[in-house]
Amino acid sequence: MIKKINSHKNHITAVSGILIVFGYIMKFAGMEEIRNILLIIASVLASIPIAIKAWQALRMKAFSIELLVTIAVIGALYLKEYTESSVVTFLFLFGAYLEARTLEKTRSSLKSLIEMAPQEATVIRDNKEVNVPVDEVEVGDRIVIRSGGKIAVDGIIVSGKATINEAAITGESVPASKKENDRVFSGTIVDSGYIEMIAEKVGDDTTFAKIIELVEEAQEAKSKAQRFLDKFANIYTPLPRCISNWSSSV
Repeated sequence: MIKKINSHKNHITAVSGILIVFGYIMKFAGMEEIRNILLIIASVLASIPIAIKAWQALRMKAFSIELLVTIAVIGALYLKEYTESSVVTFLFLFGAYLEARTLEKTRSSLKSLIEMAPQEATVIRDNKEVNVPVDEVEVGDRIVIRSGGKIAVDGIIVSGKATINEAAITGESVPASKKENDRVFSGTIVDSGYIEMIAEKVGDDTTFAKIIELVEEAQEAKSKAQRFLDKFANIYTPLPRCISNWSSSV
């Protein structure tokens, strides 16, 4: 049952929003009782997934922002502040929806970045060209990249010239002309030409690897508002802690 409710959270958000809109229409039409009924239904409906998360957090002996919202909604309903209770629950669910969409886009961007990462490099060893996994490239290795090839590490060109697509690093769609003594970066692509380069940064030290790391950190980090609310809730709201301690002792 709980899983089914969580899976329909977006539908609950939409229905709640529609009920609020109709509630305001009823207000302008002078139908105050119908307005109140619609807003109460919207409040209760939207608070169900919020209350479920709050209860799950309590069972883990943790205080969550969902519990704070649930308490606020119950208080608003008790005081007959139906507009506040319905709007608070709707905005909370809508904010969660927007956050989920943003996270989904971030994950999609991260997946695209990882797929762009080079897997192999052509390295000159013992005067021979050898294809090796990018993890085996070492600082000081001489690497060969031909037209259409991906640059596997950061380094400096020691021979040849080429036009290089650096969109993955700089966002610039126009290929850049590179020649001897110019620096090149992992994740970029040789559109045309031939270069030999010396590896200066490999593995997690490359520019491309650091970009992926930053995207991962952005994906996992809490928003400033979420951190503030969590801190506020844990320090300044003792009641939920008492409820949590009571529930754990029952």
